[in-house]
Amino acid sequence: MKLRYLLQNTDIKCPEGLNETNITGISYDSRKIQKGNLFICLKGRFTDGHIYAGDAAFRGAAAVIAEKELPLPGTPLFIVEDSRKALAQIAANYYGYSNRYISLFGVTGTNGKTTVSYLIKSGLEAWGKSCGLTGTISYKVGAKEYEAERTTPESLDLQKIFFELKAQGIGYCVMEVSSHALKLGRVRDLQFDYSVFTNLSIDHMDFHKDSEEYYQTKKKLFLQTKRAGIINIDDSSGRRLFEELRTEKIHARSFSLISSEADYFGEVKEMDEKGARLAFRFRGRDVTEIESSLPGRFSLYNILAAAACLHSAGVPAEAVSAGIALIKGVPGRFESVKNNRDIPVIVDFAHTPDALESVLITAAEMIKGRLICVFGCRGDRDRSKRAIMGKVAGRYSDYCIVTSDNPRTESQQQIAADIEEGLYETGCNYEVIEDRRKAIKRALSLYKKGDLILIAGKGHENYQIIGGAKNYFSDKDTVLELIKEEEGARGEN
Repeated sequence: MKLRYLLQNTDIKCPEGLNETNITGISYDSRKIQKGNLFICLKGRFTDGHIYAGDAAFRGAAAVIAEKELPLPGTPLFIVEDSRKALAQIAANYYGYSNRYISLFGVTGTNGKTTVSYLIKSGLEAWGKSCGLTGTISYKVGAKEYEAERTTPESLDLQKIFFELKAQGIGYCVMEVSSHALKLGRVRDLQFDYSVFTNLSIDHMDFHKDSEEYYQTKKKLFLQTKRAGIINIDDSSGRRLFEELRTEKIHARSFSLISSEADYFGEVKEMDEKGARLAFRFRGRDVTEIESSLPGRFSLYNILAAAACLHSAGVPAEAVSAGIALIKGVPGRFESVKNNRDIPVIVDFAHTPDALESVLITAAEMIKGRLICVFGCRGDRDRSKRAIMGKVAGRYSDYCIVTSDNPRTESQQQIAADIEEGLYETGCNYEVIEDRRKAIKRALSLYKKGDLILIAGKGHENYQIIGGAKNYFSDKDTVLELIKEEEGARGEN
């Protein structure tokens, strides 16, 4: 694409001598630059793309966009106030505004985004609509599935995904929209047809100034929503959001498991460890009955959120119920690890106090014996929630093993000490085992018939970051490997 077309609507003036320069691609990662590409410098949390502009030029970048002057002799440099804003517009130009051909569904909140996204996608497909997905676990584009580098891709990567969806004739996409994406402008120029608010609790206080900024950042999604925001009013922040949107005359619909006055009300008819059945109503009228094998009260909110969104989008009742019933589980979300010893092991992504409390309560309702919890907290991230998570774990567990999650560059001893501040207050028996594999092995060795082991924090993740190294690690695979090793040792004896 010619540079002059690429820079349209960006406030960047293209000198006449460069108008016909052919741009062969766009990147914000200098390692991916090929001859003729445009390089855009982005400032991140831990590094600054401006540092790598010289590398991009060396690799053959046709031009560089930056927020400050850089010594790049021979390479055209364009200075902008906000390079992320420029990236979003340039990406849209390059991929022909493919997002305009896609009906976008956004899901935001502290917990539940992934499950709600899967449920919405399944409901749309039960209606006969092909649907893409971007989220924490992966990005799904037709038959292709890409590893997720972040919950919400950068604007450039999103536009590429939309381009692929359009090329395949896929007209729908469900997106998990993180507060990071909203604050950093990754979804800046997108218009969502429907958006869902699940809940809000303490998280990302290492990134946001305070909880008010976190809330206001989440709210941005609903200011970019054309048709309706679907809001959980059983959550205090959701109730506030719903009232504010109505005051600002932005169309919003409420959902609740408590108040039958909500637009969407779910009356629980049946609930046990095998799942739930609920009557789904819209403004007092029965819509359908929904059955799901997803356990726990927290799952009911995810189910109701998805059902409300699908119904608002005009999906027929039978497709709503069928789509939800089809989802038997989501990777790393209260996922049972089937094993030869029939030890009840659950892995879950819960890494916030509210999420951990929800899964512990659900797990406790499923057992007659002890609840053994293996968990940790992430390094170089919000320290304020560690003691709270310790307190939550101690309150609902019979035995806790504090271990590493992704300590990154932070001392694991310090992370464990922060957790212990809250855990110690509960009087729950616990131990600290820094090595996550050894911690899981210890939990398995403690198991007695009737117990349940919950391994929280990583869920679907298949890596662990220690120091600057990212190594393969899967809670699920580790459980299966340890049980197999034990069986082998028994065979040798």
